Amino acid sequence: MPPIVLTPQNNGTTTGASYNFNPVNAHGLHPATSVNQWRVTVTTAQSNGGTLKCDTGLQNAPIATIQITNLPADNGFYWTQIVYSNNNGTYISTSNKFQSLR
Repeated sequence: MPPIVLTPQNNGTTTGASYNFNPVNAHGLHPATSVNQWRVTVTTAQSNGGTLKCDTGLQNAPIATIQITNLPADNGFYWTQIVYSNNNGTYISTSNKFQSLR
């Protein structure tokens, strides 16, 4: 199963410019063994669309909690997703909408 972001949850919030995003395999505790590299992005539209606001840069497996330190913190609404690659190509996880609070 593809990785997803659990925290912040869909329609959740972050506070301030720094937040620990919690990406996991879609089945929760099952390891995402087919993921080679991944990154968390924050954008102004669903599915990695719109304007890119934050990008953790490529990370090697395994998928783990990662801190983003440059969130907008402007009370706006954004989408977070995991961009990941495996042996078959590069994919984008389901997006979570969240509000980046001050």
